[in-house]
Amino acid sequence: MAIRGPDAASVLPMTLLFSLGFFCARFVLDRLLYKPLAVYLFTSKASKLMNDEARQAKIVKFSESTWKLTYYASVQAWVLLIIKQEPWSLDTMQYFDGWPNQPIPSSLRLFYMCQCGFYIYSIFALIAWETRRKDFAVMMSHHVVTSVLIGYSFLTGFFRIGTIILALHDASDVFLETAKLCKYTEKELGASLFFGLFALSWLLLRLIYFPFWIIKTSSYQSIISLRKLDRFPTTLYYVFNTMLLTLLVFHVYWGKLIFLMIMKQLNNKGKVGEDVRSGKVLFLCCNQLLFDLHSPFFSLSDVFFTNSQMVLGYLHTFYL
Repeated sequence: MAIRGPDAASVLPMTLLFSLGFFCARFVLDRLLYKPLAVYLFTSKASKLMNDEARQAKIVKFSESTWKLTYYASVQAWVLLIIKQEPWSLDTMQYFDGWPNQPIPSSLRLFYMCQCGFYIYSIFALIAWETRRKDFAVMMSHHVVTSVLIGYSFLTGFFRIGTIILALHDASDVFLETAKLCKYTEKELGASLFFGLFALSWLLLRLIYFPFWIIKTSSYQSIISLRKLDRFPTTLYYVFNTMLLTLLVFHVYWGKLIFLMIMKQLNNKGKVGEDVRSGKVLFLCCNQLLFDLHSPFFSLSDVFFTNSQMVLGYLHTFYL
C-alpha cells in the first residue's frame, strides 16, 4: 500500500528552516536574555562564595534550562490548543479511523514540522553546544529516535496518535526544566515541588498512559481500523510500534534514574540533589543499574537490552 501522508518534499524544507530558526533563536536569546539574566542572578551577594568556574558552569546550565523551558512550555500550550479543537483527541478508537485519508489541519501540519525541526536542531546542539553529561549516548539516541518517529508518523499519516504522544512527553519536560531553574537559583522549595510534579507526570504519562493506552491503541486497537483496508499495512504497523517500544525503553531507563533521585531527595530531607545524570549517583548505584560511566557505547547497549526485557514483561503482564 502506498503511503498517503504528506509529500516529504513539501515538508522537509520547512522542517529544516525550523531547525535553522531554532539555532538562531537560541543564539540571540542566549546573548540578549538568558545569559545576562543568569549573570545577574549569580553575581549577587549569595553567589559570591562560588569560584569563577562554578559560576560559569551555573550560567551555562541556567541558560540551557531557560531555553528548553521556553520551548517546551510554548509547544505544550500550542498542542493543547490544537487537540482541544479535535474530536478524536480523547477517543483512542478514532486515532486510526479513516486512515490513510484523514485530513490534516494546517495548524497540526505546522506543529509537526516545528517539533521535528526542534529535535533535528537538538541533535546538533547536543554535540556542539550543550553541556556534555554522562547519558550523552542515551540522549543522542533518544533525539534520533524521536526525530525519526515524528517524521515517520507524519509522512505515513499516523499524525493523530503522534500528536497525543508529543503532548504527553512535553508536559514532563516543562516541570523538569522549572525544577532545574529553581535548583540553580537555590529555591529549594520550588525545586522540590516541581521535581515532585515532574516525577508524578513521568509516572502517569510516560510509564502508565503511554504504554497502556497509546501503545495498546497502536498495537492492538489499530488492527480493527486497519483490517478494513484492502491490504493491511504490515511494514508500517511493525516499524511504528517498534519505535514506540524503543521510546518506552528510554522511559524506563530514565524512570529508574528518577527513582534514585527521589531516594536521594528523601535522604537530603527534601532537598533536590545533583542531576542523576552527572554520574555521582550513578557511580554509587552502578551495581544496580549495570551502568559503565566510562563507556557510552556499553551503557547504551546495556540500557536497551536490560530495560527492553523489563518493558516486554511489563506489557505482557498487563495485556495478557
